[in-house]
Formats: sequence, C-alpha cells, structure tokens
Amino acid sequence: MIFRSALRLQSLFILLSWLVVVACKGQAFAAGEIRLHLSYLPHRLTEDASRQYALLVEELLAGADISVDRQLAPLKRTTALFKADPGSCVFPANVVALNMGDRASEVVALETVDIVSVRLYTARQNNVGATLEDFAPERVGYIRGSGALHLLGPNAERFRAINSEEQLISMLELGRLDAFLGHHPDTALALDDLGKPGALHATALPFKNLEFRVSFVCHDNETGERFLKSINPRIRELRRSGRLEQILGPHADLFEPGPSDENGPLIK
Repeated sequence: MIFRSALRLQSLFILLSWLVVVACKGQAFAAGEIRLHLSYLPHRLTEDASRQYALLVEELLAGADISVDRQLAPLKRTTALFKADPGSCVFPANVVALNMGDRASEVVALETVDIVSVRLYTARQNNVGATLEDFAPERVGYIRGSGALHLLGPNAERFRAINSEEQLISMLELGRLDAFLGHHPDTALALDDLGKPGALHATALPFKNLEFRVSFVCHDNETGERFLKSINPRIRELRRSGRLEQILGPHADLFEPGPSDENGPLIK
C-alpha cells in the first residue's frame, strides 16, 4: 500500500514537472515573440494578403527566423499601441509621422519600403492651378488619422477629417468639399478601384514637400534589433530583384538607396 502511494506520488510529481516545463517553454516562446502592429489601409493593407503592403508583409515574414504576432487595427489605434508596447514594431510607418516627440531617439526605422507623399486634390474641371490657401479650411478634407496632420500648418485643425479615400473622392465630386489633402499612392489606388483613374487633379509635386519614407519602425531595443536583422536583408533582396516594384505596382514611388544610405535609411 505504501509502495503504491509512493508510485502515485512519483507519477504526480513527474506530471507536475512536465507541466511546469511546458508552461515555461510556452512563456519563453511568448516572450520571444515580436508583436507587429499593422495599420489597416483599405487599398494597401487589409486581411487580404494578395496585394500591396499586405502581400509585402506576407512575403517578408514567410520563412523569417523570428516569431511575429501580427495585429491589424485602425491607424490611430495602431500608433497608440506601438508607442505603449516596447516589445513591438509598427508598419507602415515613418518616425516623423509617428510624432514621437522627445522619444524619437527611442525608435529605429528599417530599410525604406517606398515613399508616400501628400498631394492636394481638386476636381479636374476646377482650380487646376489652385493652392491650399485658395480654399476655406472648413472646405478642405484629409484622411482621418493621418500622421501628417501636425505638419499641415496652422489651419490644419479646421480641416475636415474623413474616414476613407472613397468618401473624400465622393465629397469632392459632389461639391461637399473644394479640395482634400490625400496620400499618394493611396488615393491613386482608390481611384483605380473605383474605376475613375484620372478623375481628379492632383498637384504634381508633394504638398509642402511632404514626403515620408515608409518603413517598419521598431523600439530601439533587443526585440527591435532582432526584427531589424531578420527583415532588413529581405527588403533589400526584394528591391534588388524587382519583386518590391511588382508588389507595390505602378503608382508606387520607390526609394533608391544612395551612398548616404549605406548605414541605414534616412528619415524625412
């Protein structure tokens, strides 16, 4: 009887030990997992991984030597989650547009993926040579959550925040807006998806020279370093092979590294 009790206790001890080992392994795996906060962009990054940024993320992470937990959310929420989460990275992002303030030195940008610019859009039949100052601020729209808002000048708080490119385009066509500040190539992709390429006039040059080198941005710590070392070479290879251009399409403004970029991408 005593022998059987001892065997049961021994078996129970072995079982508990095994459970502790499994739990520790699970915790270690979770601790090593990198959270990647992804901003939902209806024409570039959605649950559908067949095009644009979504396809790029899929190809970059396929076979990567890191464990990544992808979390897709609206742009403003994604930015807030990233800022509060030191074990994470964010995409698509730009250090300036993230508006990190005095914490800008605490994050690091990976290789540039492409360049997003801010353009002034007006109805094609009107105001082809117009500037932003020609319109009442209340008649100017912009995409809600835009990281460029704090760079758009003193009247920016009076601009109308609109939820999507489609709504901006529709409101401009219906005369409910006189102009809007849109992101390129996102607005061009929206016009294509609506079957209206060329329906609006866009300034040929970026508004106020606002161009943002888009990349993955990570907290400058061990987690960010692991992500950088794994993903940067893969971005370079996609660029070198021409696959990056294939993924992002004809509207994309691709970045060509120069001698000054040997030690990493510059941030506009």
